[in-house]
Amino acid sequence: MINLDLSATRTLAAANTHYYKEPTDERYIDRVLEYHDIIFMIDGGWSMTELNHEYPLVKNDVLLLASGRHHYTRYPCTPETKTFCLHVAAAPGDRADNPDSVSLPTLIHLRHPQQIQQHFSNLVATYWSAEPFKEKKIESLLSLLLLDLYSECREQQENEGNLAEQAIRIISDAPHHRYTTKEMADLLFVSPKTLNNAMHKKVGMPFYAYEKQQKLKMVALQLKLEPDWKLSQIATAFGFYDEFHMSKAFKQKFGVSPSDYRNMSSTSDLPEVQ
Repeated sequence: MINLDLSATRTLAAANTHYYKEPTDERYIDRVLEYHDIIFMIDGGWSMTELNHEYPLVKNDVLLLASGRHHYTRYPCTPETKTFCLHVAAAPGDRADNPDSVSLPTLIHLRHPQQIQQHFSNLVATYWSAEPFKEKKIESLLSLLLLDLYSECREQQENEGNLAEQAIRIISDAPHHRYTTKEMADLLFVSPKTLNNAMHKKVGMPFYAYEKQQKLKMVALQLKLEPDWKLSQIATAFGFYDEFHMSKAFKQKFGVSPSDYRNMSSTSDLPEVQ
């Protein structure tokens, strides 16, 4: 988390576009800066550690590293990685107790990257220009960037309440597909952590566990309604790797194998599906 005083006058200590054709060294970055380091991932992938927390970055992510904190890389970047990097002057009001300050997450997965990327591009171009009133333009562009990042985070927070419902609907609409947590998070333009937090609030478990539970319920219903289906067909229809993996997961949940469950379907001895 980083605190930024939106009323403060900002200047740039540096602004650059970086291109890494080959992977960097593992400890390519290892520093404590007196200014905020704000990075936009144009392409590729990298990972940065701050306060012992790892932040993996992919295309269209923004990373906000607070001044005075140690941050470093533990792994090389991927080939063909390209970034915008801004070194933004810190302000005395960058504190949580300042009413003009806002708290932004260290890593933001952008839903609307085009405008944010344009701000970075304009800032780098202006920084290296010789145009009149350059510093005033930089100040204005920085204000726009920070305000748009704040708006992006506000929109994501407001949408978080609908995330679980959206994920549940996607699972129901495509029962044959097994989504990873990251795949679903990417579809919804949020981080895996945000998705799992929303799922916990809604259904009391992370996305992966809920998806697995729902697919097993679908399998149980299919066994009951369509007893002539082969187990291999059911496994494919509900996104399991194969019949063996489906049967193993089914027995762990219901205490009986799919075959036994199907045989019991004409009796009242079926395990309760919850």
